[in-house]
Order: sequence, then structure tokens, then C-alpha cells
Amino acid sequence: MAMLALFIGIPLSIQLEHNSHLSNGEMIFNLIYFPILLWVIWAFYKNSYKRQKLKKIILISVDQFGIHYHQYDGIVQTLSYKQLEHSTEAYVSDIDRKIGTKYSPGYIFGFKDGKQIPIHFSKPDNGMTYIPKNKYDLIGHFLKGVTLFCPHIKISPAVYADYFINPDTFEFNKKAQIITYILIFLGFLIILIAVDLFTKYTKGFSILF
Repeated sequence: MAMLALFIGIPLSIQLEHNSHLSNGEMIFNLIYFPILLWVIWAFYKNSYKRQKLKKIILISVDQFGIHYHQYDGIVQTLSYKQLEHSTEAYVSDIDRKIGTKYSPGYIFGFKDGKQIPIHFSKPDNGMTYIPKNKYDLIGHFLKGVTLFCPHIKISPAVYADYFINPDTFEFNKKAQIITYILIFLGFLIILIAVDLFTKYTKGFSILF
């Protein structure tokens, strides 16, 4: 974007430097330069989009070998259970979760080649986001696979709790998820009402009613 601003801004700033009218030469230059610039930009983004589309994730699957990311171009990226390693960080489990923030969602992570790596069960990617309907089932299957095929890899209890996975059956607990969301909503509602009552009796006005 900065380069684009330069390509547009520099010619215009030179032409309008002294608040003078555009000369015939400058008008001819603009009629040639800016259409070419727009064509170059369009061609660049078109090719960039095509390259990005080829790497778009269209399917995420989990089996006895690991988790697989199927791309639009037919390539399958795999993270196998055997590649997972012990945590290299204090107080962090081999499989743990990153708490989401206002600017980034939470995710599960593990360790590979001595480094922390994200283990995605959905792929947000600039308009090409892939979110499987069975996301939580995939998480359960993956955790089960880790437990069965790599029992030395320790999974944080917080992972099971955050994603509503039963640690005994590895099944997704939809009911627990719904109850949790209802409790969060009720808690938010109670806080909102409390704030409203406070402003009503201290400031004399209501923010809700």
C-alpha cells in the first residue's frame, strides 16, 4: 500500500506543486500512466490471488497418523503424531492452548523441532477462511490420536476444558458448550444491569431504559 501511494502521490504532487493548471503534456502523461498503473496493480493482485487460492485449505482431516491439511492444489500438509515433541517451555504442557485476545483467536499448539507450533483446526486466511463444521470432533480425534500413538506427549487439562472435550471419551460435549455460553451471556447481562442501576441511582439516568 505504501508503494502504491508513492506511485500515485509522487506524479500528482509534482504536477500540483505550484497549484497551477495541468499542462497538455501532463494530461497526456496522466491518460497513459494511470491506466497502465491500474493494469499493473490488477495483474499483480490477480496473480497473487491465484497463488493464494492454490494453497487454500479445503479440508482438514485427522486419522491414525496425524492431522492433514488438504490444499486446493492437491497438496496435503501433514503434522504427524510422531513429529510432536516435549515442551521446551516451563509450566507449558506438550500440547497446550493459547488464550485468544481481542485481536487474535485462541488456538492449540504443540512442539516440533524444538519450537512451539500452532495446530490449527480451522484456517483463517484473508477471505479464504476454512472452518469445518466438525471442528470440535476433529480436536477430539486428534487428542485421542496423541494419547494412543504418543502417550509420552502430555496434554494440558485446559485444552480439554476450553474445547469441551471429554478427556475419557474424547467426545465433544455440545451440552457443556451451550451451558457455558448461556452462563457467560447471563453474567454479562447481570454486569450490564448492575452498571445501569449504579448510573441510575448515582447520576440520575439509565443507560438501558
